[in-house]
Amino acid sequence: MSDFRIDKPFETRPPRLKDLVNEHIMGDVWIRDTPFGPVTDSLKIAEHFDIEHKNILRALDKCIDELSIQLKFELNKNFIENIYLGGAKGRERKTRKVDITEFGLMLLLLYINTPKARMISAEILYRFFILKSYMTGLSENQIGALKGYYRKRMEE
Repeated sequence: MSDFRIDKPFETRPPRLKDLVNEHIMGDVWIRDTPFGPVTDSLKIAEHFDIEHKNILRALDKCIDELSIQLKFELNKNFIENIYLGGAKGRERKTRKVDITEFGLMLLLLYINTPKARMISAEILYRFFILKSYMTGLSENQIGALKGYYRKRMEE
């Protein structure tokens, strides 16, 4: 993991979590970008962490089971059930997979018990701390400009 460096000033382009995660931590785990942010899936996460897909699904189920009482996490929007055709050619069958949003991945990392997952979680927390420290030093006008930037992006 490299030390945190700001290659682009926040004043010209505020960072997205996806950019920080891709560039410095997880590589290219995102399979598509949507109007609501980047999405990956349980297959890609299993491949990235070199874990059997069934174990990722087990971690997802535990995450959903434990956190579903907290409506603020909107798990139904961050973990979307899906299927894919898996198995030998000619004998494919429908198999469960889960599409995962950016926020969903951050929640899921809490349930993947590997050194790599813990290191990524720690790195993300560190980067949020750096971003918070940066934001603390901004004027009200600069913070308003950042909010405006994101509001405009949401409307596009």
